[in-house]
Amino acid sequence: MSKLKTAEMVADMVGLDYGYVVEAIEYFKTIDEAFNWIFLSEENPLRPYTQEQLIQKLASVTVEEMQELNAKSLAEYMVIDADHTYLTPYGVAYIRITR
Repeated sequence: MSKLKTAEMVADMVGLDYGYVVEAIEYFKTIDEAFNWIFLSEENPLRPYTQEQLIQKLASVTVEEMQELNAKSLAEYMVIDADHTYLTPYGVAYIRITR
């Protein structure tokens, strides 16, 4: 699936109207790819955590929190819980949208 089709699917999922602007979009086929780019890649200018903060966040996640999101792994939990991520039947979309 293309980035455009993924963006259109997410727009339908969250009910976006005319006037919204897509600031950034990335598409990943797997949770691991999404986790690596969002949390580990230096190419992501908006990485949410430093290495130390990420380790602390990973260590603080509880089983109950993972169960609430139906996550099977810490990586999946982090991706689902991250801002701007959307799970689609085809993979994970990372889309920053503004009005």
